[in-house]
Amino acid sequence: MKKFDTPAYQAEKDFKDQSDLKNQIENAWSNYVQYCTINSQMGNPWSSSYDHPRSWYYNPLVTPATPTKDNTVPIQWGAFPNRINHYFTNLFVQHFQKEAQDKLHEFADIGPGAFSKKYGITLVVPKNPCDPKNTDTKPFGPSGPRGWQDEYCEWAVTRDANGDITAVDFTHENPEYWFHMWKVSPDTVVSLYQEILNNPNVRMEDLFLLDEQGNPVIVRETGKPAYNPINKWNSGPSASESGGGAVHLTSPPNSLGAEIYLGAAATILRVVDKKVITDANTLICAAQYGQIYRNSDPRIGQNVNSLVYNKKLKISLTNPIALYGQLPDFTQFTMPASAEGYTIKDCYKIIRGTDTNPGATFYPFNMILHSRFEVPAGAKFKLSEILVKGLPLKWGSQIADVFKVQLAGTGIPGGADKPQEYPPVGDPEVTLPSVQYLLDNHLLQASLYNKLNTFSNLTSCITQIEAGTTTKGIAVLASDANEKTGFDFGKGLSVSVTDYQDLGNDNQLFIVDITADANVALGEKPLALYNTASDARYTLSGVLEVVAAGSLPDLGILPNQKLLSDQQIKQVQKILK
Repeated sequence: MKKFDTPAYQAEKDFKDQSDLKNQIENAWSNYVQYCTINSQMGNPWSSSYDHPRSWYYNPLVTPATPTKDNTVPIQWGAFPNRINHYFTNLFVQHFQKEAQDKLHEFADIGPGAFSKKYGITLVVPKNPCDPKNTDTKPFGPSGPRGWQDEYCEWAVTRDANGDITAVDFTHENPEYWFHMWKVSPDTVVSLYQEILNNPNVRMEDLFLLDEQGNPVIVRETGKPAYNPINKWNSGPSASESGGGAVHLTSPPNSLGAEIYLGAAATILRVVDKKVITDANTLICAAQYGQIYRNSDPRIGQNVNSLVYNKKLKISLTNPIALYGQLPDFTQFTMPASAEGYTIKDCYKIIRGTDTNPGATFYPFNMILHSRFEVPAGAKFKLSEILVKGLPLKWGSQIADVFKVQLAGTGIPGGADKPQEYPPVGDPEVTLPSVQYLLDNHLLQASLYNKLNTFSNLTSCITQIEAGTTTKGIAVLASDANEKTGFDFGKGLSVSVTDYQDLGNDNQLFIVDITADANVALGEKPLALYNTASDARYTLSGVLEVVAAGSLPDLGILPNQKLLSDQQIKQVQKILK
């Protein structure tokens, strides 16, 4: 295997007649997934004990493995947000009695804020669900326009003037692919938005990330405006001709990087009192990955862990790595008499991805990235006349209740090696400084203003600098560092700290200038931070790339070297809590 392919090989369709752009996105995407893989193998040696290294998660670009029916396992879970069921079923039975199930579906559609406002119910959950002795609570989350739809499935509902459902769009596409696609070709992204939403009203400027003054944030590496993942056309659980919609995932936990990191973390066996933990929720607490009581995280972790424990297999997520929707259980739908020969399958359409694997290697079941339920043109019935599990279709979440989401893992024999057995993750004796983000300061500040990575994700594109130049105004968000922390990018790169800010809660901001020698080797440069010369230097990959002199546009824009405002600091503390 020479590269990681794009989800469902989608770049081959997105850039069908643009071979140069297709090569750019495919190479950039493969590099990104490789960085995620390397970092996931690294684990967390900076602020956790017993979480490094993760030697039973292999990199298929390094270790040959061809997926087959015999060595590849599908991991599936329900698309409906299980934490809603877990935390609120009993509460809703008390409040709504026979309507409890209907209200759970409504909650999954409109979210905790709108639901609390409508019904006057306070919706809180344990602050630390892994510690039953801790009685502190917090508002139900995650935050964001669709934050609560956290099973790698988000949807937006379109309704007519009477409030009846006319369409439901389901997406499983990770935001990282769209960030990379935007960097390669914003025009393609706009065209795809119009196509996916079947709406010619989408304009380029609708997708721009704006700063506090309402101006587009210009990306230094491209000279073009930055992408806002929670723009007006990809924000919230409802859609209309003037805004809203579900193009790609937005909930912060629904990222590809989180998926790979979780898969790698789950390859470590967790042992308490000489017994290996096998319970899904106990394991997730012991390993500190993902969120307890979701359908997805515990299921992924338990399945991967079981392959290591029971079959002694080293694991990697199967290429092309992505989250894929599966075909609904159509037997759960009942069509109205007015359907006049139409079936439920006539109301279902795959918008992106495919129900069959178009690739050369094995991938189990469906590879659906985006699907839509909608009455066929010319039909004389409404979606609201269809029954789902015997009840009229009122909420998009009723459909989410009858299909699954999937990823897959491919195993190879562990050989003479023994699986890693560690105690539960804990606090290390010495905490090391770690990199959280590295990007141009003006992009960081605008992202914080827009509450990205609380409501959605920050850009996943690597920061680039040219050989033989000094690039100013680069922000490094760090944890457990101090004013004298050192930066190690390896040979040919040097860092000058121009300003420093203690953000509280063991988080720091550095504003730096990075100088690349004229003869420095081009390519990706992992970064290690160190507080003392004797600190172990664990590197984070995918934060910086050196490109040839003259590769980037000369914008003539002064770098932003401002420190963070109080509001921005609070936002960082939410991100890095």
